[in-house]
Amino acid sequence: MSSEDGIKKLLDAERTAQKIVADARQDRVQKLKKAVEEAEKEIKEFREKKDKEYKEYESKYLGASSETASQLATNANKEIETIRTATAANKEKVVDLLIKYAITCDN
Repeated sequence: MSSEDGIKKLLDAERTAQKIVADARQDRVQKLKKAVEEAEKEIKEFREKKDKEYKEYESKYLGASSETASQLATNANKEIETIRTATAANKEKVVDLLIKYAITCDN
């Protein structure tokens, strides 16, 4: 019976080894899944941080450029109005001078 006991012990040892290997594989798979989840979480946090920084940068510099464009448009409109006012004030003088020089001939 000692050979049967030896075979039984070998079979038990093999089953135990298979169980240990299976548990190790299961642990490895779980650790890998956990690592992937943590990496995805870190990537998401990093992306959110960079998006926030970009939006702050965008609002700081694009907001300033829209204000600058608004100021330029206002200044241009003021200058156009000044030119129109000056034109309206001097229109008669210019027309009179043109008529005078058109009629008068210097010989």
